[in-house]
Amino acid sequence: MNRILISALLVALLMASCAAAPAVVENENQIDSAAVAEESSSDPAVGPEGEYHAENLADLMDTELSDAELAGISYMREEEKLARDVYLQLADAWGLQIFSNIARSEETHMDAVLSLIELAGVEDPAQGLAAGEFHNPDLQELYDDLASSGKESLEAALLVGAAIEEIDILDLQEYLQETDNAAVKEVYQNLLNGSINHLQSFVSNYERQSGEDYQPQFLSEDAFQELLANAAVRGGGGGGRGMGDQPRGGGQPR
Repeated sequence: MNRILISALLVALLMASCAAAPAVVENENQIDSAAVAEESSSDPAVGPEGEYHAENLADLMDTELSDAELAGISYMREEEKLARDVYLQLADAWGLQIFSNIARSEETHMDAVLSLIELAGVEDPAQGLAAGEFHNPDLQELYDDLASSGKESLEAALLVGAAIEEIDILDLQEYLQETDNAAVKEVYQNLLNGSINHLQSFVSNYERQSGEDYQPQFLSEDAFQELLANAAVRGGGGGGRGMGDQPRGGGQPR
């Protein structure tokens, strides 16, 4: 996916939203209570004690990783860092638990990808980087734009969160299709489940805050509606409009 195109499009969407509907911050306690509890106690990517589901990724690392797979895990390490770092910024800006809770979850996602990097014996692209710093220049630009846009209003912040999760979903879907390695697939599938759970929470909070239906920003409308339909069948989760755990692509051109 072209991150520079994403960044420009996302900033335009968020600024339009801010101009059209300023945040109603007095509802923050209601916003924060209903859809956040799931992030603090149950992320599909982690177990009850915070450990990663794949107890022995080394046993699943059944093939040598290709250059494309290595590039993928390196990219996802920084992309999960971007999510964590943006959410920490928005937690400071708005004082809402949804951002701090999901930031903790993203830290676990970062650790899961780091496990793959260590097994592959390659350099960790996030090593030594402070919050908000990235080796990948596209991710650096995207972070700067998202962190800034999310401080314009509470509604914009929730849209930023939802956009990050949509981007993660699309990237993870693509990377899952490009690997046959069992360890990589295990990690990516669990991260995908977590991103869907997080998207669900941002969507329900945005709709409660704005009083409007959420419109997908990077997933196609059909793909987004499929997520909702799957959730209705499976009972959903995470408090609010549920989503299934097997989305399909169809978003912005890559």
